[in-house]
Amino acid sequence: MRRLITSRPVRLALAVALVAGVAAGLVVARRRRAAVPAPAAPRPAPPQDAGDPAGRGPEPVLGWPTSEDLERYDRPEAGAPIARLLDGLPRIERPRGRKAQRMTAALVALGLLALGAQMLDNAVFGPEPGPSSGRAAYVGGYAEPAPAVPSADPVTDEPVAQPPPSRDPACALRKTGSTTPAARPVSRRVTAAVNRQWRRIERWLKAHAPRTYASLNGPAGRRLVATAEARLGTRVPDSLRASLLRHNGARGPAAFRFSSNYAIMGARGLVSSWPDACEMGGGVPFAYDSDFGGYLVTNSATGGVGSADWELPYFEDEWSSYYALLKATADALAEGGPVGGSVPVVREGVLEWK
Repeated sequence: MRRLITSRPVRLALAVALVAGVAAGLVVARRRRAAVPAPAAPRPAPPQDAGDPAGRGPEPVLGWPTSEDLERYDRPEAGAPIARLLDGLPRIERPRGRKAQRMTAALVALGLLALGAQMLDNAVFGPEPGPSSGRAAYVGGYAEPAPAVPSADPVTDEPVAQPPPSRDPACALRKTGSTTPAARPVSRRVTAAVNRQWRRIERWLKAHAPRTYASLNGPAGRRLVATAEARLGTRVPDSLRASLLRHNGARGPAAFRFSSNYAIMGARGLVSSWPDACEMGGGVPFAYDSDFGGYLVTNSATGGVGSADWELPYFEDEWSSYYALLKATADALAEGGPVGGSVPVVREGVLEWK
């Protein structure tokens, strides 16, 4: 019925008419029932004693109750406290006269009619279940099952449930088969440049933010990086692969973050985050913002780095490469300058960006 009648006022009018018809039928049936007089049963005449002119019958053993007795026992159950409470409440007078009774009945019927119409409208024409905000609302109200938790937490790298299949075939994870993919070599020049910036970052963290320094994971294996690249089905830029071979992400609440709040991920985090990041516009995700659900991604073809989230499902290059972002971060830590509009601060041994 909701699909046939799209206008809400028309549906509400039909619901009111239906309730009014039911109420009118009940009123007519009640009046007809009240119009038929019920046969009165004959009452037997009370026995009277010839010696009692008042007709009260023979006097009981204890005598007749006086007016004081009647006033004392004319109280509800539970005794005097309840009686005093009831005496203090205002008494509801029954409306006198046929006009007042009709007005009262009309008001009660109108209230019941409005209540019944509202309940019927809520029960029959209530909103259909579906997402009203977030990812499904952005793609045009497309209703799909809620995405499962990724196979590894983007920050801690701890294994969890498998990611859901992507609606876009291009964003689906590839199967690697039984054989381990061959690891592509990373040039020595790129590896040396990435390691040089990481050493600058590590020295600063060790001296100023020891908890964040301790959150850095060790290097990822070359086969793990090659397997992750095969699962994505796209080329991972060399500077990012060299970074994974230095630090396979970070762990814990004090994890190392790029500006402004993107915690770096390991090789498994790249794989588990790929379907979401791909549908946001493509790019290989390598850092995750847990507050807003966005990613830092790098372009497989150009190597450029930018951010992507569901509100803006695309990304623009903010840095020319992953190495450029890493160097800008090391410069900001060493010189105290901004990167990406934020400056580094340390709180209780943890690096933050403000």
